[in-house]
Amino acid sequence: MLHTKKLALSGIFAGLALALMWLISFFPSMDYALPALAGLLSVPLLLEFGTGWALGAYAVAGMLSFLLLPNKIVPLLYVAFLGYYPILKVALARRLPRWAEFLVLLLVFNASVTGCLFLGARLFGLPLEEELFSGMPAFLAQYALPVLFGMGNLGFISYNYATRNMLRVYEKKWRKKLQRVLRGN
Repeated sequence: MLHTKKLALSGIFAGLALALMWLISFFPSMDYALPALAGLLSVPLLLEFGTGWALGAYAVAGMLSFLLLPNKIVPLLYVAFLGYYPILKVALARRLPRWAEFLVLLLVFNASVTGCLFLGARLFGLPLEEELFSGMPAFLAQYALPVLFGMGNLGFISYNYATRNMLRVYEKKWRKKLQRVLRGN
């Protein structure tokens, strides 16, 4: 396939990812769902052109989202985990049994969340734990962060399941159609 077609399609998918994240300006309650959907847009690039093209589109969408989006939490979520997750999932699925893949992805997720909390507080001035839970009674505040991490892990499990299904749906229903378009038939 021509390098030009790969570059053009990668640019289109990066632009679509950016557009999805930009929609948060209109739907602020979807600040996790839209970057997650934007991350899933790397699946066709990954399966058709390889890891390099998918990572390139991820990098472009991530950089542009930091430059153009007013809400910096969204690009942080995308860059820290949701954008590269499908790429990492496919790479690990090719090398590890499913249980080991899941365990590694869960560890990466929790490391990413911890890093986001730290970077968000240091770089973007997000409230630290003490400030976040200051209005709560002390006996509840001590459980707030573990509960949030638990809920985040449940969200990760849902995203893991959705990504696996997206890969299946793409391979069964959309792959042949995209390949036909790329061949020009």
